[in-house]
Amino acid sequence: MKRLTALLIVIVLSCVIAVSFCEPKAISLEARNINLVKLSFFAINKGDFASLADLYSPDYLQHSPDFKDPQTWPKYELACRIVHSRIPDLQLRIIDIFAFEDKVAVRSVWEYPRDPSWSSYGMWNIDLNGSSISIYRIKNGMIIEEWCEYDPAIIKRFCTFYKAKEHNR
Repeated sequence: MKRLTALLIVIVLSCVIAVSFCEPKAISLEARNINLVKLSFFAINKGDFASLADLYSPDYLQHSPDFKDPQTWPKYELACRIVHSRIPDLQLRIIDIFAFEDKVAVRSVWEYPRDPSWSSYGMWNIDLNGSSISIYRIKNGMIIEEWCEYDPAIIKRFCTFYKAKEHNR
């Protein structure tokens, strides 16, 4: 028994010493870019706009189905602030994410939790969630451009629900 304990201690110490001499592997460009996009989702969900401003370039452009011209950083940030202040329970969730060089592709969903008050607004049969696909372009550790695709009809339905809910308060 003493030999087994001594052998176990030697193995554990050997492992500790081996780990202490290992050099950490450098994180790949793709992994860094994926982490950057994941952090942006977290910041949007939490309403952490100081962190969001650190992740997005001031020259950021968003190309989306609702706008004829690309949306600039100030307009995007304002839209995020308005949505978060009015609908703090709205959550974005990444379903799939992968990167190649300076581009990150994301399939995500946004979800708004139902509550019993929906029936009083005549909205009991409406799902308030949707999905989107975005391609982000990263440069110098910042998100500089996004191309996103989603169903604008779902956004309009959500806005209709929200206006009805606000009107009935």
